[in-house]
Amino acid sequence: MTLALRFAAAVILLVITAPRLLAPIQEIPEPTPRPVIKPKTESKSSTAKSAPAAEAGMNSRSVQVVLTENTRAAILYLKSYVQTYESMPLAGKSDVHPDEILEQLRQTLSTRFSNVSILSGGSHSRSGGLTMLFDLQAHVGSISFTANTVSFIATFKTSSGRTIQTISASGKSTIPYPAFGTQFPKAVSRAFADFSQKLNATR
Repeated sequence: MTLALRFAAAVILLVITAPRLLAPIQEIPEPTPRPVIKPKTESKSSTAKSAPAAEAGMNSRSVQVVLTENTRAAILYLKSYVQTYESMPLAGKSDVHPDEILEQLRQTLSTRFSNVSILSGGSHSRSGGLTMLFDLQAHVGSISFTANTVSFIATFKTSSGRTIQTISASGKSTIPYPAFGTQFPKAVSRAFADFSQKLNATR
């Protein structure tokens, strides 16, 4: 018994005094971050509604002409001149044709715009196209070697009232000797040739 007790005590003592083994350190891997998936968004160009089309400017397809007070006064002056001239004995027909001015205006504008309307009154209606203010001055010479003059200013405005173009044009002719006619139509034609050239150059 004594030997057995001694052996047991020695075993117990050995167990108590033996260094404790450290448990192995296990590395716990960090969790792999999941990629952040952003929700798909449609491009602005596909989702946004298309903005209203910009004003077409001088590329508009229609124009509405408004006569200014100066224009109406000038046409009235030309009509009065014709009436006075043709009332004179043996005078014959005058070569001044007031209506020719608005007709040439219409023809010139029609080379640029598909729809041209000329209003006789001073007010104008709101349309989708342009508005053109036509401001005319005209003078018929009195005797040979005096000048006939035609000049006007065309002011183009958008439907919102913004001025986008102003064109000035003029023409001149001289009453010949002997004065069998005024040659006033030449001044009109030259003024509208000037206007046509400048109108075609606009963008």
